[in-house]
Amino acid sequence: MWAAFYITGLIAALTGSVYYSVNARRSGIHPLQSRMLLGRMNMSLGLLLLLFGVNQFTYDPLTTIRVMVSIVFLFVGGVNLVFGTRRYLTYRRQWREAEKQPEKG
Repeated sequence: MWAAFYITGLIAALTGSVYYSVNARRSGIHPLQSRMLLGRMNMSLGLLLLLFGVNQFTYDPLTTIRVMVSIVFLFVGGVNLVFGTRRYLTYRRQWREAEKQPEKG
């Protein structure tokens, strides 16, 4: 059961991060929209690192090095997920405010 959840999450996070990264860097999109997509990419990468960190605890000989690496993955993944979510929500709010304003010119 864990393997199915892990592989599905891994593929979804990798696909999401590549998709959002490519779409954020294409030309012709609004800068706020690009920043929102980069926030989503950070959320996907954070999820990926969290899954890597949790997966380290599933191996049988739980060594000190494995626990330390897992803690680093969990910390960096959590920070990436939190800051990516904050970034996405901030720019989404700004994007909606910019859409409501009448165009000048």
